[in-house]
Amino acid sequence: MNETSTFTESLETRHSRWTFLSNAFGLLCSTLIGAIQGFTLFYYEAVVGLDATIVAIAMFLFLVYNAVNDPIFGFLIDRNLRFTRKWGRRFPWIVIGIVPWVFSVFLLFSVPNTIDGSTNPGAAFGWLLLTLALLDTFGTLVNINYKTIQIEKFRTEYERNRFTKYYAPLDILAIILGMLLPPLFTDMIPGDARASYSMMAAILAVIALIFGILSLPGNREDKIMIDRHYSPESVKRMNFFKAFKEAIKTKSFVVWFIFGICNGIWIALVVTNMLYITTFVLQVGGDMFLVILGLNLVGTLISIPIWLRYIRKTNNNKKAFVVAGLLSCVATFPLTFFQGLIDIIIMAFILGLAQGGLNSYIYTIVGPSVTEDVIVKMGKNQKGVLLGISAMLLRLVAYIDEFIIAVVHDTTGFIAGNDNYADMLAAVTLAGGDINLVLIGIRLIQGVIPGVVLLIGVLVFWKFFPITQEKLLSNKAKMKELGF
Repeated sequence: MNETSTFTESLETRHSRWTFLSNAFGLLCSTLIGAIQGFTLFYYEAVVGLDATIVAIAMFLFLVYNAVNDPIFGFLIDRNLRFTRKWGRRFPWIVIGIVPWVFSVFLLFSVPNTIDGSTNPGAAFGWLLLTLALLDTFGTLVNINYKTIQIEKFRTEYERNRFTKYYAPLDILAIILGMLLPPLFTDMIPGDARASYSMMAAILAVIALIFGILSLPGNREDKIMIDRHYSPESVKRMNFFKAFKEAIKTKSFVVWFIFGICNGIWIALVVTNMLYITTFVLQVGGDMFLVILGLNLVGTLISIPIWLRYIRKTNNNKKAFVVAGLLSCVATFPLTFFQGLIDIIIMAFILGLAQGGLNSYIYTIVGPSVTEDVIVKMGKNQKGVLLGISAMLLRLVAYIDEFIIAVVHDTTGFIAGNDNYADMLAAVTLAGGDINLVLIGIRLIQGVIPGVVLLIGVLVFWKFFPITQEKLLSNKAKMKELGF
């Protein structure tokens, strides 16, 4: 069968604007929680006083746990239960997990005052590991189902492009709230950084919960979606290990995984390290941190419509993705070499203009096409287990960004437990170190290192990603034939 010449996608949708918008609120909830987690390293190292290497070890152990629960959850939810016919296969799990998920964020940033990371690292380590495990358990339960619903609800390229119009701006809003609101609260209780961070986490957890509740209407599975769960092919299941084997044998999945590693490291380094830049290099307050990241996100928001028009015009997802990735690389490198506040503000805005492309394409356009490619090869409609496997593999290497920061800090003489330049200078001098070397390390983490990592990912994607527009349509035709 020649699907590429006979299969044509519809340019209509049965979903209302509210459905698109409501579903996108879930991404806002997820991104907001992820952005808050970006403060974990700084909080535990600079506020609690836990050494960066110990934090990295905790992150690694947590990621091992995460690697186990992601595919297990994904495998378990890919089945029909007694409530499936009435409520759907995915929606009930989102409802169950969302409240404890956001509450876990509060616990992560609420280390008791009796636990001092410098004198009692074991207790601080245990608190970090336990709260991360709780956060991930419920986050996995919500996110795997949520992402699967997106793929199953918005099936055509028209629907996915339309969904991106809602998703991308709200995603930026989530990042703005997640990265710009916390500094407003980290000093809200003068002289008590721990209480301030705990209050910050509580406030943002409530905001995340509100957005999560707003997402529920858009996550409801309608009759058409539920009926697909009962099609003859959809009820057939492949065991986890065979599904894992099939996934890693699929070229598109492996290439996407490699890019995902590089992209995750890039984002984590650039975002997390900006707090170190403003605190120790620029030596400015939280307001300038707000300005820098705020203008970066404004640049991203401005560029999203342009990037969406570009991908429609080229009608080539891979080409548009590579162009966006390369421009993001070019815009990242200069962040190491800024001379002052004005320089880095301008550079951050330019980076935002470039990264709007990846922000628009990764989750709602290119990512779903990879899942569909694997599903077609497997012949089994087990999207949940695939998302779980993908999350597992990414989590196993996600500690790399913490490892990079820990290595650079240890190599350059960064002293944990100092949350301002004056204290850091005194501590480094007392230890016989060089504060200039510490600052060089922080600069490298901001630009050169993440730029190189992202470039590797983009080049691998450009060279090996196999899904052309023809292949994409062929997969959709096969999905329709199988009743998926």
